[in-house]
Amino acid sequence: MRISKIDTDKKKYLELLLLADEQESMIDRYLERGDLFVMYHSENEPVCSAIITEEGDGVCELKSLAVAPQYQRKGYGSEMVRFLCSYYAHRFQFIIVGTGESQMTVSFYKSCGFRYSHLVPDFFTLHYDHPIIEDGKRLKDMLYFKKPLVCPNVVHRDKRTYILISSLTEVWERSVRASHDFLAEEDIQKLIPAVREALEMIANLVVLYHGDDPVGFIGMEDRKVEMLFLAPEYWGYGFGALLIDMAIKDYGCVFVDVNEQNPKARHFYMHMGFREYERTETDDQGNPFPIIRMRL
Repeated sequence: MRISKIDTDKKKYLELLLLADEQESMIDRYLERGDLFVMYHSENEPVCSAIITEEGDGVCELKSLAVAPQYQRKGYGSEMVRFLCSYYAHRFQFIIVGTGESQMTVSFYKSCGFRYSHLVPDFFTLHYDHPIIEDGKRLKDMLYFKKPLVCPNVVHRDKRTYILISSLTEVWERSVRASHDFLAEEDIQKLIPAVREALEMIANLVVLYHGDDPVGFIGMEDRKVEMLFLAPEYWGYGFGALLIDMAIKDYGCVFVDVNEQNPKARHFYMHMGFREYERTETDDQGNPFPIIRMRL
């Protein structure tokens, strides 16, 4: 499978584009001003297409996403969305997408980390010359969904400045306060120096940036995920899975520890393929917080 940006003869892929937007005159409004990407099967067969346009104020829009019928429900659409989010993370801060009130399509975009943004009333009735039907229902309003674009950067030890460590410690504090309700304030304060030291010394540190701001990080050493934290407002977009996927594929990580009293994190790692193999009564600092050790 490969994904290519198409700069010429874009109408060559009209049959595929019409699967996402069935009125050619509507496609003509954004085809030339947008970037067209096509995903090919190993035999050079087009399987999926997408068009991205620049909308100003750091926002790009996914105007069109289509998967050939014989390849639908096989993950190609999700893979294209992941590719686009990574490709445009350096240029834009947000990606938006508009769709009709089709439960299947809305569920798909939510599974890709998009969240509801706003509604444009009567979009389909005003802009199309015929009724648009999906899931047996005539579409009327356009629903818009939005996702922040983040960029993961490897930060080597000699580049871990005081300002960066302070920012990441703040991310850690906010994340812990929102998820580790078993920790008292004095526990959090006592852990901060150890967190700062770990951020400075961990062998591999990847920081997730939204624009210029660090919003999450993952630390890895000896094939183990030692730390993974996201600012609470960035939960639910799939960024944790993005970092874990990177840890597994790029750093060979197969181990992770999780607090027993943090069931959401425990379930997240299970969803990512980790399984429990050991339990300890205390954490590594000897505090009375049971740890579940997991491996891929």
